[in-house]
Amino acid sequence: MIKKGSDHHLFEPSNISLYTLQPQNTMTSRKSVIPLSIILPVVLTAFVIPACSETPEEPGRIFYPTDYQTVLYNDDHNSEGFLVPLENGNILLLFRIDPGLEGNHVGTNGYIAQITYDPDKDEWGDPVTVYNSHRFDDRNIHGGITREGRIVIFFRHLGQNGQGRFTEGRYFLYSDDDGQTWSGPHESESWSDPDLPDPRFGVWGTGQMFYNGDIDRYCMLGYGRHITFITCCRDGSSWDEIYLVSEDPEVALTEISGAWAGNNRVIALIRDDARRAGHPLLQVESHDNGITWTDPVPTNIPVEPHWGAAPQLIYDQARDLLIALTSDRYSRDDSENSLFIYSARPDEVLGKPGNWTFEYELSRPWASKTYDGDRPLNQNLYGYPTIAPLNDKEYLVVFTERARVEGTEQADLYYFRLIFDDPY
Repeated sequence: MIKKGSDHHLFEPSNISLYTLQPQNTMTSRKSVIPLSIILPVVLTAFVIPACSETPEEPGRIFYPTDYQTVLYNDDHNSEGFLVPLENGNILLLFRIDPGLEGNHVGTNGYIAQITYDPDKDEWGDPVTVYNSHRFDDRNIHGGITREGRIVIFFRHLGQNGQGRFTEGRYFLYSDDDGQTWSGPHESESWSDPDLPDPRFGVWGTGQMFYNGDIDRYCMLGYGRHITFITCCRDGSSWDEIYLVSEDPEVALTEISGAWAGNNRVIALIRDDARRAGHPLLQVESHDNGITWTDPVPTNIPVEPHWGAAPQLIYDQARDLLIALTSDRYSRDDSENSLFIYSARPDEVLGKPGNWTFEYELSRPWASKTYDGDRPLNQNLYGYPTIAPLNDKEYLVVFTERARVEGTEQADLYYFRLIFDDPY
């Protein structure tokens, strides 16, 4: 089910071809005729309920989602990760696999894998191993790609001993040949800066590595107990800078995603891990390229408000548009958990964190009336969406579903596209 602004009529998704948008059975919203699916085999049809908020009528700002489809649906625990656009037009998904039915949310067998998506054929390849420590859970896999084509993976080694779980270290890998070979794992001395509180505890945020055009540097956000931090470098391999974003022992700051927004500004969304209803994402801002930051302030993401899980944020510079994604947990029944999509011009939300424009609420696949798989609906939505551009009109989004199966957590990956009604 998809909720969308300004109207309140149920409708069936329409059909569009894979290569040319051809409206057939359509809906009118924001004075636009909007088709809502793709003619492809085995899709999960989504019903759409327009909701109560409205996107401004501006060229290059109106977009819509296609139906869910599966990336991986098997006995392995497949989860999280990030998307990388390749020069040949394909997309690479880097993610975690914990193999077999014994695979779980946390373990000691998780490793980093990659799988390629061909957007012209709308087909995914087979998973390929990138890195396996064979000692730790290689997890919290996030990163990005430089303008020169260097892919960077950030992750950590999570171990277990008699005292419980521990982070053995934070690392990065990089590839200069589209993921065919990898260098690493590497560490950075700056990540163990003694001025950082408990630096070894830090975990990489759920967002992607992003480029800051004002300082010609790449940046990645992370978090620890009640802290968030940002690390920067020029080439994706020498992470020589690190700055504290926020430290607040009264707030459970965890997963963080950020984006450069032009004019020396960086904006980030943070999950506050106080697990109760009405606890939205927090927003922080930097107006000096990440050196100093504002205090965390609640946003209006997600709606109602529900409790916001892992955030994702990307800045479309050509459109001057921020796109934010998250999902909800805990604040309502598992069957009602959804993905949420928001947008904003940077000037609309910098200094005004409650001003994000609600775009879509997409109900989880396994709660769909058309879902015919065998996964029980017995856990909240995993979520953890990641997003990357396909071309000047489309983005690809991948996210994770999950359930308890035979005593462990089963996780599978789904995807859809966001299609703008006009190119920039």
